[in-house]
Amino acid sequence: MKLTAQIKLLPTPEQAQALRKTLEVANAACNHISEQAGSQTFKQFPIHNLLSCQGNVWLDRQVVRCISKVADAYKLDRKVKRTFKPHGACF
Repeated sequence: MKLTAQIKLLPTPEQAQALRKTLEVANAACNHISEQAGSQTFKQFPIHNLLSCQGNVWLDRQVVRCISKVADAYKLDRKVKRTFKPHGACF
């Protein structure tokens, strides 16, 4: 079972700017991962292995979450290349 909680953040202007920049970088990483994996594989662990084999040693927790996000996006339709908007649906 998957539970979702809706919360409202009330950041300061500086925190809002940092959150916006974080979201932009994460979605740019998702677009890069989608470019690399889109034509070869669509599941989380094969994408992870593909990126590891390409010499990308920066696979930390945040990147693993981006890999999961891309793999989930391809579950809907593997024929359509997935792209991620810089601010997603947040702003």
